[in-house]
Amino acid sequence: MKNYYILFAISSLVFSISSAYGQIEITRPIEQYGFNQKTVVTNAKGEKYTYAKWRELMATGYYMLKPVQHDSDSSAFILTKRDPLADGILPANAIKPPETRFFKTGNTFSFFNMRDVNGNVITAAELKGKIVVLNFWFIACPPCRYEMPELNRLVDAYQDNKDIVFIAISLDKTEQVERFLKVSPFKYHVVSDSMPLFSYYGVDECPVSLVIDRDGVIRFNSQGYGDGTVPDWIRKTISDIK
Repeated sequence: MKNYYILFAISSLVFSISSAYGQIEITRPIEQYGFNQKTVVTNAKGEKYTYAKWRELMATGYYMLKPVQHDSDSSAFILTKRDPLADGILPANAIKPPETRFFKTGNTFSFFNMRDVNGNVITAAELKGKIVVLNFWFIACPPCRYEMPELNRLVDAYQDNKDIVFIAISLDKTEQVERFLKVSPFKYHVVSDSMPLFSYYGVDECPVSLVIDRDGVIRFNSQGYGDGTVPDWIRKTISDIK
């Protein structure tokens, strides 16, 4: 009876969250939503890089892309060099990104069994005792796409630690997500077609990031791009847990 109630609660909320997400409609070819040859990338002086050059520099891991306008669907970015000594280190006066209204730090998170787009089954049971980093996103969400390169770097940083699991929950259909990932890889376990999960958790704005500790307690949650600092806060939270 309990499982039946959960399923009913999920389905009964789909309409309201669909209304809130009128902006998820994909209005152009999916391949154009990723970083591609039409993406304008300059240095701080406004000098434009060729597609091959900025891709080459990004591949070194010493650069990051910052959108010219955080609050719009920007196709223009500034290539910024990292400070290797300060990478992942938050300054003492760093402002923490705003928390969501959907989750509360200190509360217990409820997991469900999921399947990612590669067919891997992720069960709630196997996540027990692990640190779980969650991301809620959708393709037509500009800040969701802006933070992906930095989130990918997080996955790379912890790739040898099997006790940390990265899961990205997307509203988009599986076929759409698969096409998008071909041009903009996202190294999390990507779970597609997840309107029921969005509805159950009450998420109606993206991006949302959470870090859940080994006891299933939410230790960090944020909503929005956070001026690009969310990955650093995720890294700090993981370090605090460990």
